[in-house]
Amino acid sequence: MMYRNTDSWVLHADVYGTPEGFEVFVEVPGVLLEDIDLEVTPLTLSISGMKRTPCRGATALGIEIQTGSFEREIHLPARVDTSSVSADLKNGVLHVRLARKTPVRVTIPVQSEGNTNK
Repeated sequence: MMYRNTDSWVLHADVYGTPEGFEVFVEVPGVLLEDIDLEVTPLTLSISGMKRTPCRGATALGIEIQTGSFEREIHLPARVDTSSVSADLKNGVLHVRLARKTPVRVTIPVQSEGNTNK
């Protein structure tokens, strides 16, 4: 029998670029929706949560299934609109969709002291 030696585990993720933004797929087998937390900044996606032990109240004789807390920060290659994020969980895969932030162009007038010409 094997025994795991940690109470945390690593999330595996794939990140894809689309014309609209980014799609992130994260393997979270056995994790309940209510045990996943997402946080987004313009350049990062943070995923954290807890995978619970499948059997409680019994003596463990062999433990190979990874359980415990998890945390993963994914750095995004471009800014995203933090108000346009959606996610769903299906068959143990978390799918997060992030829309690219449209760059805002601002024209800034340059002035010089003593120069009154326009």
